[in-house]
Amino acid sequence: MKNNMLLSFLFFVFTFFSCAPKKQNIIAIDVLLIPSEEMYAQSLQLNSLINQNNPETIKLDKNHVPHITLLQCFINEEDLPKVNGVLEGLFNTIKNDSLKAESLFYYSEKEESFSMIAIKKNEQLLQLHQKVIELVKPFIVKNGSEKSFVQNPDGSPISESTLSYVPEFVDKHSFENFDPHISLGVAQTTLLDSLALQVFKPIQFKAESLSVYQLGDHGTAQKLLWESK
Repeated sequence: MKNNMLLSFLFFVFTFFSCAPKKQNIIAIDVLLIPSEEMYAQSLQLNSLINQNNPETIKLDKNHVPHITLLQCFINEEDLPKVNGVLEGLFNTIKNDSLKAESLFYYSEKEESFSMIAIKKNEQLLQLHQKVIELVKPFIVKNGSEKSFVQNPDGSPISESTLSYVPEFVDKHSFENFDPHISLGVAQTTLLDSLALQVFKPIQFKAESLSVYQLGDHGTAQKLLWESK
């Protein structure tokens, strides 16, 4: 009798855990364009000079690549192959189009400001942005957390601004609010004034690839998950 009860109990436990839904691992992703070599190099140059002024700001390198964000969102990690699949071939719609770096943008009235390279929002770029959202939207989830991001090497928590920005991207930073740019970091405006006049070059360039990266803190593109060239 006892053996039968034990077997019944073990069967129940096995069935419960076998049928229980697996906990989804949610990741924060950035669907983005990597700029061509000339634009990439200029981004690194400007960021390096900004880092000399403020070592605490973002540092662009091979693990924090210069990029133009098309969409930031949370997805279930197991849906990543599906997301990559719907994006397949989309790069062909823009790879031959010219993009333009218009200006070094920052808030000149402030003593210190976040800076970025402003990219002209032409029709091709806007259509690509809209198409990416349309294709990826069925996979977007809202309940991401700090664990969804590539963690900071020093163990510090993911910033609250980053945690709130990603789930709000489609509603607050897309379509008419879409603002294509390459982030450079925070510096004193006296330095940024100088960089805008003496270093920044408004150039035409093309995208090198359409890629999906896992996001790190402050919207940095840190871990390559997929790319189309």
